[in-house]
Amino acid sequence: MFSRLTVDVLRILLVLTLLVTAVLQLAVLPWLSGMFAAELPAEAHMRWPILGLAVAGLLCVEVAIVCTLRLLGVTRRGEVFSRSSLRWVDGIIAAFLAASGVCLATLIYQSFTVGGPAAWTLMLLLGAITGVGMGLLMGVMRSLLVQATVLRQEMEAVI
Repeated sequence: MFSRLTVDVLRILLVLTLLVTAVLQLAVLPWLSGMFAAELPAEAHMRWPILGLAVAGLLCVEVAIVCTLRLLGVTRRGEVFSRSSLRWVDGIIAAFLAASGVCLATLIYQSFTVGGPAAWTLMLLLGAITGVGMGLLMGVMRSLLVQATVLRQEMEAVI
């Protein structure tokens, strides 16, 4: 029962996070970028590229959340040790690597336009490194899932 409750609570939290992320992506960020463009006309030309990169970064988060929700559904049904769950793990890996790419693209774009604060540059660099690290970690977890799936299929064949 605890496992089912945990999965349900996690699903609720992920759906709420997905909704907040969508509101940020569709309403808050465009409004905020417009406000900054109006207040800083010298940097207004950067509004659309930075907004596009921010929206792309949040899209990576949304993809990872949706894939995690799908994996939770598979887990809840007790079918996690199936080949179909691998595509959702692949989606999470792709989202982490894409988010890392977005951080790097933002860092490169920023270095050719207006240099931001050192803390922002460090955060982008850490975001890129973390994205690659999490993608690699999920790759290891994927290989463990493949091994567990094969073992389960072999055990079912024996039984």
